Amino acid sequence: MMLERKALLALNFYKRKPFTGSDGNLRYRIEKVELPIADSEETETKLQATIWPGPFAFAKTPDEKKTTYQTAFSEEGLQDITQWINQQLPLYNQSN
Repeated sequence: MMLERKALLALNFYKRKPFTGSDGNLRYRIEKVELPIADSEETETKLQATIWPGPFAFAKTPDEKKTTYQTAFSEEGLQDITQWINQQLPLYNQSN
């Protein structure tokens, strides 16, 4: 099954809190992050997606089992995340 962009809610949602979901054995969390800009005291706002294998929740999964992707905090960024998660799905949902 493929994740559709509309499943990830509106961009404004991410200004307030993270969003989590799953597809088969793949779990994901999408959130707004503020990252420092090199050689500056300023930060830039990004969308960050983190994926990990189920069955456990984000907080109960060791960091070494998580993979993170960062992109622009924009509608295009949410489309990038949708595509990235869909590329990862076969790795997590293989038949044994």
